[in-house]
Amino acid sequence: MMVIQKLYGILIILLFMSFTSCKTYQKVDWIKPPLPKEERSILFESRQLSRLKEGDKIYIKTKDSLSYDIVYSMVQNDSIKGQFLQKNNRRIKVPIDTGIPLSQVHMLKVKKSNLLASIGVGVIVPVSIWVYFLIFY
Repeated sequence: MMVIQKLYGILIILLFMSFTSCKTYQKVDWIKPPLPKEERSILFESRQLSRLKEGDKIYIKTKDSLSYDIVYSMVQNDSIKGQFLQKNNRRIKVPIDTGIPLSQVHMLKVKKSNLLASIGVGVIVPVSIWVYFLIFY
């Protein structure tokens, strides 16, 4: 009976994983379609803003080492505008709509689905569970 309960738990986990995907923050120049290597930049350049779409979740690190998670809306008056969700890895209790001056941005990343990570998790977790049962049962 105990083994059946564990198998149900594992089945629920596998079903949950099949409907999710791993999302990671990626440098703007690397998102699809990636720019040629000669044109890529690790640090922020204003041309990167053209690759963002309204509603993208972005991560910004400023020149004074503050970090922000933002839902991007637009660039206005030389500032990146959006809904600020997190500052220095701490959730903002009530998200606020504001902006960061472009002159203060040091690095910009955008949250995108990572196909390789999703496949990796989808393969590694079931294999790990299978190996666990082989060893202990």
